[in-house]
Amino acid sequence: MTVRAPESKTPPDEIQPRYPEGYWEGIADYLQLCRILQHNDDYLEFLATRVWKLDQACRLAEFGCGFGKMGLQLLPLLAQGSTYTGIDQSPVLVAKGRQIWANMPWPAEFYEGSVYETPFADQSFDVTMTHTVLMHIPYPEKVLQEMIRVTKPGGLVIACEANRNAHAAMLHIEEVNHQETAPLGLFQTINRGIRERTGVDHNIGVKLPVLMHRAGLKQVQIRVSDAARHLCPPLDTDDQRKIFKAICDEGYGQPRPSDEQREKWKANLMSYGISEQDAEAEIARELDEDFLNKGQQYHTVYVGLLTWSFGIV
Repeated sequence: MTVRAPESKTPPDEIQPRYPEGYWEGIADYLQLCRILQHNDDYLEFLATRVWKLDQACRLAEFGCGFGKMGLQLLPLLAQGSTYTGIDQSPVLVAKGRQIWANMPWPAEFYEGSVYETPFADQSFDVTMTHTVLMHIPYPEKVLQEMIRVTKPGGLVIACEANRNAHAAMLHIEEVNHQETAPLGLFQTINRGIRERTGVDHNIGVKLPVLMHRAGLKQVQIRVSDAARHLCPPLDTDDQRKIFKAICDEGYGQPRPSDEQREKWKANLMSYGISEQDAEAEIARELDEDFLNKGQQYHTVYVGLLTWSFGIV
């Protein structure tokens, strides 16, 4: 998978991540499509009803909500009278969320702002959650503290995040023997380098119970999403084609680079302490795999391995 380096780590007084101009314009379609890789609806129902036991009307707030993707999946599972509030830094996604939710049967409010410092009063919500947000930002513990602040005593704080080292280890493409040929140590080195350089931790999912315990949450638990997808040629159903595109969009479907782009790719890998020889070998492996152009003929198994961590205020 081609790795893009995140933004440099910012000082504590400038903790809102910066994104290139126009970044959010096309992200809504990606967020919509990637749902197919992340969760099974019956497992979300199991979490909401059997694990979190959200059987009373509740006020739910989502930090880094995008257009309210997770709210759209969870609100149908909650008791009548439940409400949704979302906050996100992207005006594009907030506007899209307001547009989508205007036609939904549940009361909803959207706010544009930082997940580090929200406009909500103390103890405003019964449940606060965030989904694949903490893995993209430095200082996740500051977000947890803000979620705790706005959650009522006895309320629930939930975070679902990635574990990319584990995900890389579980990916399999039969035709290229991916399980035995992918350089897992190289991916581990890159993810460690990203964390050390930027503060962004792509393996934060499995670490969240520790962060939650240190933040003072009680009865902390962790669960693993059960979503796993496979592709078998020919990809002749809408779901199979959507899964293929979603896997491509996750970074596996990169177009062939120009000579200049290839040199930048190699330089990026080497910036994490990877030798030139190993960098060249990894580039050659990915170009030979060529999932964008060959993937529809591959037998592929994709396991997201997102983890849900949660605790009581």
